[in-house]
Amino acid sequence: MKLERNRCRNPLGGLLAVGLLLGAGIPAWGQNPRAISINADSQEANANTGVFTATGNVTLNFPAERLSARAQRAVYYSQEQRIELEGQVTISQGDNQLQAEKVIYRIDQGTIQAVPVAGRQVESIYVLPEPAPSP
Repeated sequence: MKLERNRCRNPLGGLLAVGLLLGAGIPAWGQNPRAISINADSQEANANTGVFTATGNVTLNFPAERLSARAQRAVYYSQEQRIELEGQVTISQGDNQLQAEKVIYRIDQGTIQAVPVAGRQVESIYVLPEPAPSP
């Protein structure tokens, strides 16, 4: 994982974006193996602005990719192709993890910006794949 000013190209980002995109338009629960479930104290979608917001104890689960995320708020800006998770953000995919106060994923650029709480750091754990055996 390459870090640049708290920006990283990370496999978690693409999966999160796909998950939120699919979660907003699935036909019915259980019919799509690529579906994501979003649980929150409150959820709101605005068809005029293209903004989907989930607030309060937000949990995202994307079983097809073994991805889960927790935050206090998740906002998907469809017109800007941007997803923002805020408030004690934890993203996990298998053994890979990312923790930050805020995570911004720019879908069109394929980048993640992880922002820490003031005076703290972002933490990420990325487990490298096993090397391929030599022939």
